[in-house]
Amino acid sequence: MKMIAFAVPILEGKLEDWTKMILNTMLGDNKKATDQSRENAGVHERSYLQKMPKGHVCILTWEGADPLTFWLDLMNVALPEFTEHLADLHGRGIFNEENPEKMLAKLMYDSGNGKGDTEGTDQKKSLIAIALPILPGKIEIWKTKMLERMLGDNKKDADAIRNAAGVRERLYLQKVPEGHIVILTFEGINPEAGYSQIIRNSPPEFAEAVLEIHGLDVNATQPPSPKLVYNSRE
Repeated sequence: MKMIAFAVPILEGKLEDWTKMILNTMLGDNKKATDQSRENAGVHERSYLQKMPKGHVCILTWEGADPLTFWLDLMNVALPEFTEHLADLHGRGIFNEENPEKMLAKLMYDSGNGKGDTEGTDQKKSLIAIALPILPGKIEIWKTKMLERMLGDNKKDADAIRNAAGVRERLYLQKVPEGHIVILTFEGINPEAGYSQIIRNSPPEFAEAVLEIHGLDVNATQPPSPKLVYNSRE
């Protein structure tokens, strides 16, 4: 299965309006129809709300055989008044109506199927998604200190760490008007525990890099936990 991801910051003072939009369009009386539209398209959609140091961000994931086609079709049929409403909630700079594919985060790393993959078993897997903004001026440092340690000759070891933790990790990079956001997804039987194990077993230089690049002290506090607000299959 393929997965695409997208993170959209919620503008200051717009959280209540955003919550009402979710309730009115995807939950309550409309949830059954929304779920069915995703099922008909062969995609599993999840939406998360994450509190950030400043404001909130919504993280969306679509998983299926061809989630990109679903996303493009969704954007192509969106009514102008709906896209205008989204711009009011998230800002105009986040949306690219002429080329919706460019809005999506780019998959940079995938640990692949391992213990975290439960397809074909009776065990139910779940998924968590986390957004980590990159501090201004730190994108190149992120590439050298974080990304390169997960790719090339290092990928086998990085995959093994995720496999031992019982999760499949995907890492995405998204450009936003304020800079860049990293989106992490962890999928498995207990992705929260797997993610915590990865953090706990990481070398000291990993924690130092996270603090330098994201401003997050993983030894003091875990990254803010996102709340799953919509799941098309629950």
